Amino acid sequence: MLYNKLSEYLKNKYGERVQRLPINAGFTCPNKIGLKGTSGCIYCEETGSGFAALSPKNSIKEQVEYMIKRYEGRANKYMAYFQSNTNTFAPAHVLKKIYDSALIDDRIVILDISTRPDSVEDEKLDLIASYKEKLDVYLEFGLQSVNYNTLKILNRGHTLAEFIDAVNRAKNRNIEVIVHMIIDLPWDREEDIIEGAKILSALNVDGVKLHSLYITENTVLGQMYKNGGVKPLSLEEFINRNILFLEYLDPKVVIHRLAADPPKDNVIHGNWGMSKIKIINLLEKEMRNRNTYQGRLFNYLNR
Repeated sequence: MLYNKLSEYLKNKYGERVQRLPINAGFTCPNKIGLKGTSGCIYCEETGSGFAALSPKNSIKEQVEYMIKRYEGRANKYMAYFQSNTNTFAPAHVLKKIYDSALIDDRIVILDISTRPDSVEDEKLDLIASYKEKLDVYLEFGLQSVNYNTLKILNRGHTLAEFIDAVNRAKNRNIEVIVHMIIDLPWDREEDIIEGAKILSALNVDGVKLHSLYITENTVLGQMYKNGGVKPLSLEEFINRNILFLEYLDPKVVIHRLAADPPKDNVIHGNWGMSKIKIINLLEKEMRNRNTYQGRLFNYLNR
């Protein structure tokens, strides 16, 4: 096995495919409204990385019903995925009403909440953990890089320490933690990629989502690109870094994503003009050529 694929993990656990249902609950982000910053992360486009979901003008119930109808016949179990912006950025009692409104079908077996590591106060984690009585719960944290200076350039508004604290508090409540990493950030070195894999392994995270850096219009990163302030890495560098990360990663960690589709509109740079599946096929081919696999170099923790 080249790596611990999410699709295989879900089939083994639930006996069949589980389809993700993206939901846009209309959240904003503390990094957009002045609590952390006003412009958000330099790559963040208008939808807050929720371009696969419907507009929040549709109720959550309507969004879930639409998505289930869209995938009915291809899947019989579902994951309610709160995707856009910071999906814990509200008081706990408000969050409960929002999450409850998505759980309208017994075939929903996973509640998946994407957020920031600096927006998960204990009462919110307690609420999220309470759903484990009914179904499985995933909590996704955007990290992107473990390099302090890169995080500042990205204008993330949090440090690695805040991320580690959030993961530890979530894991103490037995919440499954998934971490987002951008593998080809031009400010990171290969040493940062290796250290990222080591830190996530040491923290016992449950899953990772890896993706390439995409650049869109009307973002700070887009303007940097036009001004010559950033040069994207090549596809070959992306594949090499992806493999390097996997080699050092604990083989138990589930790989939720190796590449992602950029938004369809206003893209300046994204996936080198290739489809996600083609990039994954190239990556897997290169792993076979190198005779390597996830966890090949996982020999650095005293466990």
